[in-house]
Amino acid sequence: MKRNSKWRKILFLPAMVFLTVQMSMTVHANQATSYTYAADEDKNWERTQDAYLPDKTVTELGLSSPEDLFIDEDNMLYIADTGNRRVVKYDIGAGRVAGILENSEMTGPRGVYVTEDGDIYVADTSAKAVLIFDREFHLIHKLTRPDAPIFADTNYEPKRVAVDGGGNVYLIGEGVYNGVIQLAKTGEFLGYFAVNDADLTFSQRLQQMLFTRAQLANLIDINPTVFANVFVDRDGVVYTATSGTHLNGMKKHSTNGGNMFKTAVWSYDNLTDVYVDASGLIYTCSANGYINIYSKSGEEIFSFGSYVTTVDISGLFTSLPSLAVDMDGNIWAVDGTKGYLQSFKPTEYAQTVYMAMNLYEEGRYEEAMSKWNDVLRLNQMSVLAHNGVGKAYLHAEEYGASLEHFKVANNKEYYSQSFWEVRNMWLQKWLGPILGIVAGLLVLKKIIREVDKRHGSRLAGLKRKAGENAGKIPVWKDIRYALRTPRHPMDCYYEIRRHRQGSVLSAAVIYILFFIDFMAYKTAKGFIYQTVKVEDMDIGSFVLGFFVLLGLFIICNYLVTSINDGDGTFRQIFMIPAYGLMPAMIALLVVTCVSYGLTYNESFLLTLVLLIGIVWSIITVFIGLQTVHDYTFGETIKSILLTVVFMVIVAVIGVIISIMWNSLYTFLISVGKEMIQNVL
Repeated sequence: MKRNSKWRKILFLPAMVFLTVQMSMTVHANQATSYTYAADEDKNWERTQDAYLPDKTVTELGLSSPEDLFIDEDNMLYIADTGNRRVVKYDIGAGRVAGILENSEMTGPRGVYVTEDGDIYVADTSAKAVLIFDREFHLIHKLTRPDAPIFADTNYEPKRVAVDGGGNVYLIGEGVYNGVIQLAKTGEFLGYFAVNDADLTFSQRLQQMLFTRAQLANLIDINPTVFANVFVDRDGVVYTATSGTHLNGMKKHSTNGGNMFKTAVWSYDNLTDVYVDASGLIYTCSANGYINIYSKSGEEIFSFGSYVTTVDISGLFTSLPSLAVDMDGNIWAVDGTKGYLQSFKPTEYAQTVYMAMNLYEEGRYEEAMSKWNDVLRLNQMSVLAHNGVGKAYLHAEEYGASLEHFKVANNKEYYSQSFWEVRNMWLQKWLGPILGIVAGLLVLKKIIREVDKRHGSRLAGLKRKAGENAGKIPVWKDIRYALRTPRHPMDCYYEIRRHRQGSVLSAAVIYILFFIDFMAYKTAKGFIYQTVKVEDMDIGSFVLGFFVLLGLFIICNYLVTSINDGDGTFRQIFMIPAYGLMPAMIALLVVTCVSYGLTYNESFLLTLVLLIGIVWSIITVFIGLQTVHDYTFGETIKSILLTVVFMVIVAVIGVIISIMWNSLYTFLISVGKEMIQNVL
């Protein structure tokens, strides 16, 4: 006992010192309960600094199945408390309930919207009406089912509502596929403001193209996806959220209902709400608890959130039907299952990003650049920041500097704009000297020609002798012959048929050169036209695919033409494609080189050059097959089709053998392991 007491005294003092130090230390914990993601240069979501952190959690409101939120000009939060048949008015600043809107005619409020005048529009699905209240919660109007004949077959059960500055009402109806219902402030039906496109399968598209009207009438109706929510911002612009699609689930509509976003906007496929704050930032939420933020143009900025079921964690939701944004930029969201409010406060990182975006929108480019550089100090690979700095440089006419940032951000559109300016300045500086050099060379050539005529043909003799020496090199001679083949295909292939020209070695060299040219085209075009990064390519598939397809074509064509009385030998068939590939090879080389000097607006030139080269090569190879095999036009077509069929058959057999071999190999390995384990 004494011994133990002694050791306790010895250990007591250090333990107390350690605990005192630990208790005096300040613990820094991450407040975030989910990760924040931002789009990278390839439009993929990558983890970034926290943009929003959970702030206030309000659980004492007694909400039951809330479905919609709205914040008015006075920073008051309105909650469509569906399960309790009421609308709760919550004072965000004071943190208390400012009023309860209840009415005997309000039996199932699912959507709420407040105008600048303070009128409260409530979409009531059960009452099949839109109830309009004033600031004092007095019922002043009721929009019931429109009596327009065109609306007779449409279900009228409003579940979401929005109102523009002119008093026009936009409704999302339960089970309405026709689009957003638009009513005048008097309740008159104005039409369907916007309609989603129906997603057709391949077979359904074929049916639409081939079937008659009578046949189409007998098919099951193909309904478009329905809208999940609608919102009208301060400028009267209508936004919609659609569930069931990853692309264009969130839309910004023009006055005629069309989508104003130039490119498809990615979102989660279970969107429930869309909201726009005073600065024009767009917020969406999905049923599984994720919140996305977009710029005015639909550019992805941030994404955060997660999904939970059995635990209560601040900032995570079991279901997320709606969100709203207050005057301070805080996001307010509601859990539709557990009935509590949750606010999210933007971090310094998010505020810096938004400030930079606002400064750019206001035309204060130098200040915007400074803020974007602050963002880059926090995140060197921020695509938003590099785009922002690049745009600021672009407006400051520092085009060379903007190119670097647009390249990092993989923004080819703006890179093209800056490159056009850089190229224009380069041409203004060097076009005169270049034209002078070209003119000088032309004059020098003419002088040499005149001197050669007057003082003998020594130079012509040297040129002729050099040509004769080069002609003695077999491969070079045949490659020169291949260059002449596309211009005179019938004559050149006739010489190949008579065994007077061409060689297997030169054809093999041409195939290798063409493959190198093709790989350069795939991997080494200018930044604007290099759509796929080299590191994302499967180079092995290119190599294998090129030579396997080439080998299959040669072998299968030889087998087909041997059966169909073709005169061409295997050696000649091997040479035919090689000597016909020259136009395509030259076109690929030209496109690869010229792509470094053209912008997006001039892409048609590259397409035209490539199309001419490929078509020319196809025609040349076709004439080669016809000439060497001594076929008619129809016989040549038949032999090519049979060749393709045989290639497909061989490929299918190869895949089957490969699968069977892999299965056999796996079986043998497993048997071997069992034998080793049992023996040992």
